[in-house]
Amino acid sequence: MDETVSTEPAADAAGGASREVTAPSTPSELPRPAAPEATFRGNTYDLTALGALTSGVLVLFSCLTCGFGFYCLPFVPLVLGLIGVLAARQSVEEKRTRLWSWLGIAAGGLMLLLIIAGVVLYIAFIVLAVAAGQGKR
Repeated sequence: MDETVSTEPAADAAGGASREVTAPSTPSELPRPAAPEATFRGNTYDLTALGALTSGVLVLFSCLTCGFGFYCLPFVPLVLGLIGVLAARQSVEEKRTRLWSWLGIAAGGLMLLLIIAGVVLYIAFIVLAVAAGQGKR
């Protein structure tokens, strides 16, 4: 089954005896690279606890900034999505990591655009109201 690749002696772990170096005869017997080990293992209860932690941090952030901190929140998925896209090769499931990262970037970008549009419209309405008020005089 195994073919001899080299008949040169190779030292064993003790460094003394020699043995023949052989290669596997079929491609399926080739050693596979080790899959990355998952850094987080859990179940739905762990994800529920993670959701509780995240929502608690968001509420605390909102309270500490008197509600103005929510305007910074669209930057969180943008930054985390960028990190996810760049580090997807090191993840357990690269395709899923890339997909979720791009979806996070899209959601954060959409929210950022909506906030910018709201601010621009707010300023435009104020300018229009001031212009209409001066026209009546």
